[in-house]
Amino acid sequence: MATYDDERLSYQRAMDFLTANEPEQRIDIHLSYQSFRYLEEILYGDAKKAVMNLTDHKRYPRVEYSAIDSRVIIHTIPTALHSASAVGLNDCIRDSVRDILGRHDKRNLGNRIMPVGESTYSSVDEQGVRSTKTPDAGLMYDNGQHMNLLLIIEAGVSEGYQQLKADIELWLKKFECQIGILLSPAGEVGNPGSGTERALFENAMWQARRSRPFGPYRFSGHSWFGTLDTALIEVFKTDVHTHEISSEQYVVVEDGTVAVQGNSLDIGLIMGDLFPFDEELSADEKAEPICLATDTLLPMIESAAHRTAMKRHNDSLTTH
Repeated sequence: MATYDDERLSYQRAMDFLTANEPEQRIDIHLSYQSFRYLEEILYGDAKKAVMNLTDHKRYPRVEYSAIDSRVIIHTIPTALHSASAVGLNDCIRDSVRDILGRHDKRNLGNRIMPVGESTYSSVDEQGVRSTKTPDAGLMYDNGQHMNLLLIIEAGVSEGYQQLKADIELWLKKFECQIGILLSPAGEVGNPGSGTERALFENAMWQARRSRPFGPYRFSGHSWFGTLDTALIEVFKTDVHTHEISSEQYVVVEDGTVAVQGNSLDIGLIMGDLFPFDEELSADEKAEPICLATDTLLPMIESAAHRTAMKRHNDSLTTH
């Protein structure tokens, strides 16, 4: 049990983080549920304008809570590498599902698989403590009466791997989610400098993408995005009998180069994972693997690195 002083110091760290609201940041702090609710009220309630300068149309900073370990998770606005990669991976999975359904002349079933959007989920445990979480991306199943959360994707850099793994476990244990996918790109973030002439910069970034799509993206003595050394996809599943969580990793980028061979990547998902309640698919159809098209997956990651460099440059033009 945390002492009063520990609780107060942790709460002040959270307030300092929220007030600064620097982009591309995340902090995990252990706080009581009562302290989390007060932070949530400050961020989303009527008091927020008096405490920090946040625009109403942005959902960041975002405050979440894990009842598993009394952990408050605070995010500020993410990079394109974070957000676009998660949504892109989600689209790759959904496209593969639609292709399979098309081959079996069951395209109508694709309408039952829907993206989660920016939905925030809540789950109340037996003590009345509410876990809250917003996935970076994910898929739901519409059975005509209610929506089942099937798959969520969490993205982040390797330095936060244990935090991201804890996020995945929260989804699987508290939200009855079927599958959790962790997308973990790792490498040098880069050290942006002051703004430079836009046209020259944009041309340099396109040249960099053509010659070295995973970085570095440098211009005028500054690294606007470093090198994406590694990118891996880790798929987590819960055993229906033992309820134990297992995972498998699939490397996409290694040492700054493509590690995927062939036109598709099998990440251990099958159609039955996304249609567990549907009897319109035969046993053989449910056993079909859901593979990611590499000609979609790889450009998605390249584009995210490029867009991150562009955003940092554009941000520098408004702050210098």
